[in-house]
Amino acid sequence: MNTTAFAWPSVATIPNYNCTPGYEVLEPASYQRAGKIKLLSGHEAWHVINYHDVKKVLTSNTCLRGPSNEPNGPSILPTLTPKDLLLNLDFPHHARMKRFAAKDYSASGLAWLAPHMVDAIETLMQAACRGDSFDLYQDVLDPLVAQINCLLLGIPLVEKEYFRVLSVTVQKANPQKVEDLIEKFTALYQYLFEHVTGERQHADDGLIARFVAMRESATPPLNDEEITAILLGSLLGGDQNTLTVMTKIFYALLCTETLWQQVVDFPETTEQVSDELIRLTNLGTASAFPRICSEAIELSGVTIPAGATIFPDVFLANRDPSVYASPLTIDPFRNGPRHLQFGYGMHHCMGQELAKLEIYTAIKTIARLAPGLRLSDHVLPENFIWNEGIILRRPAQLPVCIIRNKVK
Repeated sequence: MNTTAFAWPSVATIPNYNCTPGYEVLEPASYQRAGKIKLLSGHEAWHVINYHDVKKVLTSNTCLRGPSNEPNGPSILPTLTPKDLLLNLDFPHHARMKRFAAKDYSASGLAWLAPHMVDAIETLMQAACRGDSFDLYQDVLDPLVAQINCLLLGIPLVEKEYFRVLSVTVQKANPQKVEDLIEKFTALYQYLFEHVTGERQHADDGLIARFVAMRESATPPLNDEEITAILLGSLLGGDQNTLTVMTKIFYALLCTETLWQQVVDFPETTEQVSDELIRLTNLGTASAFPRICSEAIELSGVTIPAGATIFPDVFLANRDPSVYASPLTIDPFRNGPRHLQFGYGMHHCMGQELAKLEIYTAIKTIARLAPGLRLSDHVLPENFIWNEGIILRRPAQLPVCIIRNKVK
């Protein structure tokens, strides 16, 4: 295992990996004191970037999500989202719904998917590697994530052609196309609602069927709308969010030969490499959802008054130099606390174990099958086309080639 201290690459050297944030800076924040920003909705918010302050906000029951999803509420999105989505709920309603689904999204609850992931990757890579070059994103990563998410939920794979058009629009959340966004969001919700009510067919062993069957285990029992809301978060997160992070991580690995060689030569370190890259990888132009304080909260250098809006910037908190030495360095063996990319506390991402398992498995399996994988020389990384959005930002393609004497 290569754990020696040498010049690990900096994320700053990866072309276009970081993006312009989706807010306007009014008073610059520092790691010693919160600043102020203007959100997409036009509201002013306290901009918190200190790691410990962000963690405090994320774990506080007095920093509320629900009021942000009300008409004219402070938001990073151009429209409202279903009120029963986990990201919009606060204690105790959030705990009731999260508890209902927690076991199925735990590491042990998802372990059964691992061999299916490996089989799918091997099949997709076998087909892709027939030529001298291929598109890793379009030929492998994109279909992989769709297959696994459909398998988990019990959705027929043929339906991906319908729901993925909707989910991409929802995650891009283009503020210039609000009517289209609302239309697609409504259609996606209705699509899952029809699965929950039995108007659409799905597998008997997927989460849709399981959640419907076990709804009485919650107190009070979950209604159709609540089950749909859980599944909507799962469909979006397990598909588009996982695909975005996975694609960007492969892009980073292949832009930095040191890291790719690390997972090829030392596969037992793949999970550490993957997690370090997750720390530095943002989904889109926003890294968190704003909260509204129900009472004053003390943060570094400032007291945020009751009624104020806080934007706990996870992206910048994960780069706090007081917590992560040389924070932009991609060091898989660094010492430091758990990163906040999946959130923390009540609103931590329910699908984090699925994302970690799928990304880790994809890296390890593809590195084993194609250790000579390289970005194609035909397009420089600086010239890659990116799909851009508020909760979705990733390369639109990953053209690669393989050095054949390194194919296993």
